[in-house]
Amino acid sequence: MAARRRKLSVHFDGLERCYSARRLSSPSDEDKRGELEEFQDCLAKFTRYSSVRPLATLSYTSDIYNGSSIVSSIDFDRDCDYFAVAGVTKKIKVFEYGTLIRDAVDIHYPVIEMTCDSKISCISWSKYHKGILASSDYEGSVILWDGFTGQRTKVFQEHEQRCWSVDFNLMDPEILASGSDDAKVKLWSTHVDASVACIEANTNVCCVKFSPTSRYHLALACADHCVHYYDLRNTELPVTVFKGHRRAVSYAKFVSGEEIVSASIDGQLKLWSVNKPRCTRSFRGHVNERTFGGLATNGDYVACGSEDNSLYVNYKGLSEVSLTFKFDVAKGALGKESEGDGREFVSAVCWRLLPDGDSNVLVAANNQGTIKVLELV
Repeated sequence: MAARRRKLSVHFDGLERCYSARRLSSPSDEDKRGELEEFQDCLAKFTRYSSVRPLATLSYTSDIYNGSSIVSSIDFDRDCDYFAVAGVTKKIKVFEYGTLIRDAVDIHYPVIEMTCDSKISCISWSKYHKGILASSDYEGSVILWDGFTGQRTKVFQEHEQRCWSVDFNLMDPEILASGSDDAKVKLWSTHVDASVACIEANTNVCCVKFSPTSRYHLALACADHCVHYYDLRNTELPVTVFKGHRRAVSYAKFVSGEEIVSASIDGQLKLWSVNKPRCTRSFRGHVNERTFGGLATNGDYVACGSEDNSLYVNYKGLSEVSLTFKFDVAKGALGKESEGDGREFVSAVCWRLLPDGDSNVLVAANNQGTIKVLELV
């Protein structure tokens, strides 16, 4: 309770604005009661967690002399028993979550390792078929893997430039999408060798993400500073283009079927309603001017990486940062702090979303290849 009071004190102004906005938007007494219940829910969720606790630490690379160890993407399998980590070393490593948490050792080994021909930009695990994992890479390839044997099952090679993102359709598990610097979004079927559809985005596509509640809706984070929201039944034009960021949008993720959160290298996160063209809330506090820092949401909280080597966690109902976790400074080969340019940054983040809805654990990694399993407490 003392921790909750301290948190209320620090964020009192933001909570006051949240309360006032709800009261002023409710004309009738019945509406006001409903809005107060919403504020009560906001208050409970915002004060639920007071810190971020590390559960395990592991490394993306075992080569201490490797020049770059950036982790670009993390994703959990269907049942959250395993998570995969991928990045610029051209390797996908799969770790067993339960073993990491139980073992009291400093060195953790992957259960399987897969090697690509190019740097990996993104991975996506099928939420229907437990063993199917997709990857996208800097050569423009989209590859389907058996996540437990390490074998390639299919390779799609239609993108003409770097492919930044790949994502499985949650409602139709045979379909996946990929977005590329060639300004195209390709739709693929796991049973067909060629793409089944193509969206001409007319700008570099940095991230693609399917709606969690509709098989037809897809969000694109694009270099034109906008988030494009498409209905796949008519791909000629987007349903809505969300404008408000000042620089390229690096990520777009669904908070719910009705809300999208986006990250940009303008140093802001923005929350959008799919039914409204304007931003409903902006989140500031983290540092993001040049890199892709990762973005993930569990429905209530939004986590992103920052260029001060920290993870930032926001509650979606308030603009102020809720929690932060600072990564350690990288150590050199002799155990001393690295004498690099000081540009360590958190580069990837993923929530562990269990089927029963429990989701206070996330995995984050930085450009030094350090991976942290973290718990909100």
